[in-house]
Amino acid sequence: MLWLVTQMWLFLLLAFLLGAAAGVWVWSARRRKTATALDKDGALDDASAQAAAPPTLLERPDGRRDDLTQIIGIDGATEQKLNALGVFHLRQIAAWDEAAARWVEFRLNEPGRVARERWTEQADSLR
Repeated sequence: MLWLVTQMWLFLLLAFLLGAAAGVWVWSARRRKTATALDKDGALDDASAQAAAPPTLLERPDGRRDDLTQIIGIDGATEQKLNALGVFHLRQIAAWDEAAARWVEFRLNEPGRVARERWTEQADSLR
């Protein structure tokens, strides 16, 4: 086995370098995609943040708040973040259009998550 490694060290090194380069390229492409929605200070630009804010945000829940963790993909930490944004009920999530979902995704710093995990459809079927 040692003989094989000594004979192929150049190929092993080349494979390692190619793998590392591909990893860096994928990682940087993902960071660039996330950064396109953010300005240079790391905050949302005002146009996309304010224009699409859901009209159903609440200061406090109307009555008893719903268990948002019933939606597959929402854990306790995400539920707390949604509550901080003013989302307490499944009917609020079910009423989101695409722009409102994007607003929430960017506030959670997870672009594409609401659509990918189909939160609006799940909330509509759970209410």
